[in-house]
This record gives sequence, C-alpha cells and structure tokens, in this order.
Amino acid sequence: MTGVKENCGVAAVHIKKGSEHEGKAPYFLYRLLLNMQNRGQLSAGITTYNHERANLLDTYRSLGTVNEAFKSSIPQKQDGIFTKYAGNMGIGHTRYATCGEDGKSYAQPFERKHGRKWKWFSFCFNGNIANYSELKDVLMNKVEYHITYDTDSEIIMHYIARELYSTKIKPNYREIFRNISKKFDGAYNIAFIDALGSLVVVRDPLGIKPMCYAQKDDMTLIASESAALSNLGFYDIKFLQPGEMIIIKNDKLEIIRYAEKQEPKRCMFEWVYFSNVSSVFDERSVYKARTNLGKELAKMETEKINKKDYIVIPVPDSSKPAGEAYAFGLGLPTVEGLVRNRFVGRTFIESTERMARVRRKFSVLREVVEGKKVLLVDDSVVRGTTSKSIVKFLKEEGGAKEVHLRVSCPPIVSPCFYGIDMSSVSELFASKYKKEMKNSHIPKKVLKKMADEIGADSLIYQTVEGLVRSISYPENELCVSCLTGKYITPWGKKLYTKSLADAGNGNYEKRTYE
Repeated sequence: MTGVKENCGVAAVHIKKGSEHEGKAPYFLYRLLLNMQNRGQLSAGITTYNHERANLLDTYRSLGTVNEAFKSSIPQKQDGIFTKYAGNMGIGHTRYATCGEDGKSYAQPFERKHGRKWKWFSFCFNGNIANYSELKDVLMNKVEYHITYDTDSEIIMHYIARELYSTKIKPNYREIFRNISKKFDGAYNIAFIDALGSLVVVRDPLGIKPMCYAQKDDMTLIASESAALSNLGFYDIKFLQPGEMIIIKNDKLEIIRYAEKQEPKRCMFEWVYFSNVSSVFDERSVYKARTNLGKELAKMETEKINKKDYIVIPVPDSSKPAGEAYAFGLGLPTVEGLVRNRFVGRTFIESTERMARVRRKFSVLREVVEGKKVLLVDDSVVRGTTSKSIVKFLKEEGGAKEVHLRVSCPPIVSPCFYGIDMSSVSELFASKYKKEMKNSHIPKKVLKKMADEIGADSLIYQTVEGLVRSISYPENELCVSCLTGKYITPWGKKLYTKSLADAGNGNYEKRTYE
C-alpha cells in the first residue's frame, strides 16, 4: 500500500535504580523505535527523566528516519546523544504526519515546561483525534488559548495541562485520563512522563491501535508493536487492554483501568499492512492473518490457472505472506518479478512523477515476467495511482502478457479519521464505485470498470467476511469503517458527512478533520 502514510510508533522504557543498565534509557528507546521504523520515517524523538540534572525532563527530536535522527552513522554523535539524555526512564516516538505539517516543530514528544514538577511533562501519541476542530475551538474561543501549531498533538498537550492546572498535590493520573477520555473522540495511545519521575502509558477506550509491554530483570519496555520488544529479547509480552493504563512510580508498575470497559474496535489495517509482519496484535499474529488473507483470495480466483502461463508476484514487502499463501492455494510458484530497492526505504509515493518513483523503488525482472500472465498480489488499493503505475511497469518494462490484480484487503471506500492519512472521500479509488457495490461483494461489471481504470486485465478484492475470518476477531470487535462507511465514534460519522459534502463541492485541499 505504497500510496498511504503510516501510523506512528510509541515507546517507553523504565530501568530500576541500581541496574547494570543505569542511565541507558535513550539507548533502549532508540532500539525500540528502530524496530518500529515501519510505522513512520518523518521524524523521531525521545524525552528522558533524570533527577540528577537541572533539566529533569529533556527532549531530543530530529527529522528523518530513526538512524538519521540518532546519528547512527557517526558513532561519536550518537554516543553524545545517549550521554546528554541519559536517564532511567523515558518515552519515544517515530512519526508520519496524519495531522499537521512535516517540520521539526511538529516532531514528538511534545514537552511542556513548568516550575511545578507535576505540571512539567512530556508526551507522545499514536492515533488521531477526530474531534480536533471542536477541541481547538473550545481552547481558542472559550478559554482564550493561543494555538501555535496546526496539530492535534498540541491540543492533547493543552487538555492534559488543563487537567493538571487545579492540582495542588501530586496528580491522580487515573482521574486525569478518565476526564480526558470523555472529551476525546478518536484513537490515542499516549506515552507520558512528568518531572516527578512518573511514567504513564494509556491505551484509548476503544483500543484502536496496539500497545504492549514486557518486563525482564530490572527493566520494563513498552511499545506499539510486540516485535520491538521481542527483538530486544523480551518474550513474555502482555497486551495493554483498551481503557487501561500503565503507571510506573518509584520503580513500581501498576495496571489500572481508567475508562469504562467497552467493546474493542481494533484497526484491521494493523494486520493488513501497518504492523511488522513478526508482530502480534492483541494475541493475533500479523503473519498468520496475512497468510489467511492469501488463502481466502485463492478461494475466489476466477482465472483458469495453469503453471505454464501464470506466475504470482507479491508487491514487496508487506504483500509477501498473502501472495505466497495465495500462490500455494493455486499450486503456483511465487516469483520475485518485482525486486525492491532496499536502500530507498518505505517511500510514500506522491502524485507527481509516479512512474519514475516506482522505477526508483522497484526493479522488474524481465526474464521472469516476459510473456507471462501475472497474478499481482497487493495488500490494498487506496488511491489507485500506485497500482496503475505498477501494472503499467510490469507490462511495459517487464513484458507481461497480462496483469491480474488481486487485493488482500476489501475495497477502501470511506476515509479514516483515526490515524491513517486518507481522510477524504475524493482521494479514494474505490469510493466512486461504492453505490454499485453490494457491501464488499462487487458485481462483475463493476470489477471490470475498476480493472480497466487501473489498467489491469482483471481485478479481485478480498471480502469483509474473508478479512474477518483471516484476523479471527469478530467484525464487531474491529474497526472496518473505511471498508463499510459505518463509523465507530460520533465524530467519525460527522466527519464522513463533511467529507461527502466537501467532495460534492470540489473541496479537496485539506484533511477533513483539520
């Protein structure tokens, strides 16, 4: 799904006093963020706490990938960062912008200084606040706040600060985040640290995004993905439940429910594309879900397959498990007809010079593709422009006789307001065909029109039912709003109505929720 921007990745570290890892929170935060690089490449940052320095909280943020931000190519500079920000606890973030601009000032964590230690804090989050505009209006017009940045991160910061304003003693974070949860609509997994040395990690009441933690010896690691923990040798991984929070104070960890229990609404895209393939989200393997999606696709195949003419090519890399399972189900080989340039990174392709960018990201093996009927497996089609370019690339550069597109995710017909950068109806390839669809069961004549628009010889999409079976959570415990147009929060419904109106009026310039 090379045409859509990622989530963010959130991390936190706590090291007990007297540990052999004393002061090494920046190093472990860097390692956690590096293992979640798939979730964002725009910027990375950390805040650490150290009671022995004047800046009890100190924040480092920089643009670029995690390695670029932490100067890993220049060991002396990286060591300097680890030394300057040394501490036994901290939070970290890797970002791709789904709200606000791309500059360094929008990088997270956001730190708010104050003379009173419990009002001096830093935080970062993963998700998107759907009622951002309403919350911003309250701050600006009713309580006369000055808003510096056009991002929901600043809004969250101010609402936390407002909750802390009347606190005369050490804060009750359970009550603070309970109050905030009554105001926020959307997805928000928050990592928070204050100048008292309190570390708090919050998963939103609907559990839209993943959050997990693990303890070993004298350390606690917390991250958006289980792979980040297991890659550091932490295997007894637990999943923070929706509406729960972790509080670490005085070397003691507590799990507390801060919001009333609700039916979870886990983002299905975590299994389809976002999460590292080796991660587990709420005890459901990402790899197994993707292979199941491929098996489901194979059951739907309509071409008269034979091994002489047909080959299967998964779009690297996130489509590989689905592509291999799909090919196995049909008794066909998977081939690397498209080879990814590993040094380009996970590029999110812009609308201009798209074919040139596809060439930069992929090489096509003509000796494998030429004269073949290619079954091209991709994880999803969002805007359709990248799919068009890849199909054209395989035909023109690779000499493919035919290209049949197989998509392991159902048609994306509605925007996302919970942390994926596809917030308007007008940008979505499948949205204009929605009225002709019967849920995700698409009539043949509609599929033919869609395939023709992409330039493919045929097109098959996954069904919502197949997706649900593949993940093995019931549909009512998943967020599938972008597939059905049925939103899981009041502001999701409101923004969808606005997005439809914007599309009708030709207003395409801004994200719907901004």
